[in-house]
Amino acid sequence: MKINFKSVVKNLIYYPIMVFCCLEIAFRILGYESFQNNDYSVAAQPDNAFLGDTELGIQLNPGAFQITINKGLTFNTHHLENNSRYVSDCPNATKPNILFLGCSFTYGFGVNDEQHFTSLLQKKHPALSFQNAGVIGYGSVQSLLQLKELVRTQQLKAVILNFSSFHFMRNTLSREYRSNLRIGYRRSSNNVDSKMNQSRFPYLPACEEPIQYASWEEIYENWIGREWLASINWMQTSYDYAKEDLPAQIEATVCIVQEMAAICKENNIPFGVACLDTTPETGLLKTKVSPINWVDVGFDFSNQSFINHPYDSHPNPVGHRQIADKIEPFLIKLLHEK
Repeated sequence: MKINFKSVVKNLIYYPIMVFCCLEIAFRILGYESFQNNDYSVAAQPDNAFLGDTELGIQLNPGAFQITINKGLTFNTHHLENNSRYVSDCPNATKPNILFLGCSFTYGFGVNDEQHFTSLLQKKHPALSFQNAGVIGYGSVQSLLQLKELVRTQQLKAVILNFSSFHFMRNTLSREYRSNLRIGYRRSSNNVDSKMNQSRFPYLPACEEPIQYASWEEIYENWIGREWLASINWMQTSYDYAKEDLPAQIEATVCIVQEMAAICKENNIPFGVACLDTTPETGLLKTKVSPINWVDVGFDFSNQSFINHPYDSHPNPVGHRQIADKIEPFLIKLLHEK
């Protein structure tokens, strides 16, 4: 029996293509789309306000900058040599004794130096020296690494970790966060890759493992065709979702917070967690790390009166005043415990 190789080859190529085309049409009919990269621009004058870092992933470039978000909201910021943001009216910035650790919410992305809640607390407590060590994109794992370094070089009176539910995925560098980090940063600026090509992002895969690092290049890539085909976009999105392991993220975060508390206890430094947003997962974390000092700030990121709407969802000056009011009595309580 003769084999018609031309027919075999045709079937091997033609029918899979037809099946894939039908699948793509079906996804489009059902309302699915190809991957769309939402516009989000961040422009700094001078350039390079944020740089890649081999230990923390991102660091603040020392200097004064004017940053514009989405071509509409501009704020002024000063970055100090110690990877922290300037705190207005701080009597001794070189020897801070109240340390705030966190992400862009702590940093005060979108508000001026004198408007972020650390500066507001500083103005009310001139006898203390506050340090705002929040950096955009940080999770609690970066805060742990910062703390390990700062307890060796500073005489601290209190340490507060500003926690957000976003930190769960950041602490384990989950696929969802890898996507947000890689694609989100790329959409904010055309030269992100050149700024970040030396960076490595720390993460804790599990409590029994040491902190590991992922380079910028290996963090995340879209599958071929995701930007054009709804079917590919659906498959990668589904794959990323299936890989999310929230219980593992919570357990890793428990270990990180407990280690931070142990470091502070060893150095006789009061330690507390200020949880900015309240979710079932942050409530579970609160239970698991008890009796660590904890305050629920209860900030409502959906309330447009408290955020930089319509430019982004970071707290605005009104929101930072609200956060300061919630954290102040918690800080006073911590200081009295020493």
